[in-house]
Amino acid sequence: FSGASAAVQLVRRASMPLAITIVEPRPELGRGLAYSATDPDHRLNATHRSHSMLPELPLHFVQWCDAQRLFEQDTQALWPSGAAFARRADYGRYLADTVRADAQGAAHGSTITHLQARAVDAQRNGDLVLTRTDRGVTLASQMLLLATGNAPPRLQPPFDPALADHPAVLANPLDTARLHAVDPAARVLLVGSGLTALDVASTLLRQGQHGGITVVSRRGLRPRPQAPEVLADPVSGVTPPPAPSPLERLMAELPDFLGKVADAPTVLGWSRALRRRMSEAQAQGQSWQVGFDELRDAVWRAWPMLPPAQQRRFLRRLRTWYDVHRFRSPPMNDRIVDQAIAEGRIAYRAARVRGVQADVHGQVLLVALSSPGQDQSHCERYDLVVNCSGLDPSFGVRAHPLLRRLEGQGWLRPDACGLGFAVDAHCSAIAADGRAQPWLRLFGPPTAGTFGDPLGAAFIAVQIHRALPDLLSELMQAPAQVEV
Repeated sequence: FSGASAAVQLVRRASMPLAITIVEPRPELGRGLAYSATDPDHRLNATHRSHSMLPELPLHFVQWCDAQRLFEQDTQALWPSGAAFARRADYGRYLADTVRADAQGAAHGSTITHLQARAVDAQRNGDLVLTRTDRGVTLASQMLLLATGNAPPRLQPPFDPALADHPAVLANPLDTARLHAVDPAARVLLVGSGLTALDVASTLLRQGQHGGITVVSRRGLRPRPQAPEVLADPVSGVTPPPAPSPLERLMAELPDFLGKVADAPTVLGWSRALRRRMSEAQAQGQSWQVGFDELRDAVWRAWPMLPPAQQRRFLRRLRTWYDVHRFRSPPMNDRIVDQAIAEGRIAYRAARVRGVQADVHGQVLLVALSSPGQDQSHCERYDLVVNCSGLDPSFGVRAHPLLRRLEGQGWLRPDACGLGFAVDAHCSAIAADGRAQPWLRLFGPPTAGTFGDPLGAAFIAVQIHRALPDLLSELMQAPAQVEV
């Protein structure tokens, strides 16, 4: 998504011709990790109205859905309120279609070319960047944009990495072929209880899983539901006021309730201010989501105000709570799981995984679990353990050869949180010497430590939108035919 949105926004806003090459090993642009999903129950966790890849055209995805008559084919996506939660596979198709359209008919003679390869190295050579791929191709450009997204999920401690190849372990929960082959009578353990677990549980339950599904996480928290305002049926004869677009919301100033404690910001101070604001919203007949969303939309402004020690404190103490309120569940998946809980087919538990090992026959796993406040663990047997621990931005950074090479050369510097790399307000990389590098830009998850929350599609698209004026100004100084 990050690379596709950057390319399309660039060719639409540039006043000179750009030659853009996207280096991407997948056969189709735009899908990336999340939108390569194929399972029909894996859906966007926000409505189609908030998923335009072009912030200045907030209805772009809505209009694509209408043109495709998407919700005539996928009737479950459309809620009575008019909100729709599209399948991630369909959203990936929208992204690919948009890139293709702009690659063929871009303004000012710009081009978008897909090189199906993996970038593994880059060197600065005068005013040019020389980027080498695993296919032996070297690309020369005036600017390098790093839009590497998230790495595939991996097993985390206490799992032994060698267990990734065990037949009773599914290290990558996005491997839907493996999910579809699960024996309905299998005893299944999902480690992690966020949106990934919701996706996996929905798939297994749709297939008639009856052997029992247990979902564990340290706090046993499920993603919170959508706001009632999103799901409520429209009142007959009453036209609600138009909701602000994602661009309007995300470009708004810091909300007043945060501004009052901005002079000496702390996690505790902002947490208390947020709780007061959420209580005020509920007292006014609104949902708690209204107050929370004011913070969520301003995180990119607020997060850099926190001292690094406070940022790390948030990641240790409050990130889990923030995530379950921030990343809400599609209502149709909630229905599937709620019904299964009532039927006893799935159970959510607060527990910590203390150890995992194969039994003597090698067919099942023995999992040591302990409940909160208990030091002693007990073992349970499972036919399948699915890693649903979520995305790991810091691992994505360490695992990518190009990012490692640029860091080794001093062009990238880790951010203070250890989530990714430091950038300035225009997404220019901060080098090891502390200076911004306008020729090297980062978008999306690798900037999470700097901006706090550039993880959802709308947030990444607006991040790119904010950086484009400075980026295009830098490119104006390059030769007439600019390569990116």
